[in-house]
Amino acid sequence: MVLWHYELNTPMGPMRAAFDGRGRLRELAVEGLDPRKTSPLPPKEQREAKRYLDRQLEAYLAGTLRTFTVPVDPQGSPLQLRIWDTVRTIPYGQYRLPGDLGAWLGVDEELIVMACVANPIILLVPTHRVALPGEGALPKALRELESGMGWRRP
Repeated sequence: MVLWHYELNTPMGPMRAAFDGRGRLRELAVEGLDPRKTSPLPPKEQREAKRYLDRQLEAYLAGTLRTFTVPVDPQGSPLQLRIWDTVRTIPYGQYRLPGDLGAWLGVDEELIVMACVANPIILLVPTHRVALPGEGALPKALRELESGMGWRRP
C-alpha cells in the first residue's frame, strides 16, 4: 500500500503526516519528514486531505476545535486498537490515569502505557489525555491548551 507523506509546519514544530490511498491518516508525529519515506506526487484527493488536516491542526492549537474529524486508520494490535478507541472517548479538557483505563478495560496498567507510547497518530488519538509516568513536556502542554490556558510551545 502506498502512503503519501507530508511535512507540516505547525506551532508545535515540524510534524510528519502519512495518508493512505483512501485519504485516511495513518501517522502523525512531531518530527520532520523522514527522507527514507518518499512518495510520488500525490493525487488531488490526497493534497486536499492534507490541507484539511492543516486547517484542523491550526484550529485545535488556536483553541477553537475540540473534535477532529480527519479520518484516521491507526495500525496496531487488536489490544492497542481497543485502547486507542477508548482513549478517543476521553472528553476534550479531561484526562485519565493509566490505572483507571486499565481497570475500565480489564487490562494491566502497563499495557495502557505501552499502547499510549506506541500511538502512531498523536493529537487525533489523544493519548496526551492519559497522564503517563515520566511523560515529556508536550502532553502537559496539550492538556494545558485544552484546559483553556492556550497553546504554549514546551
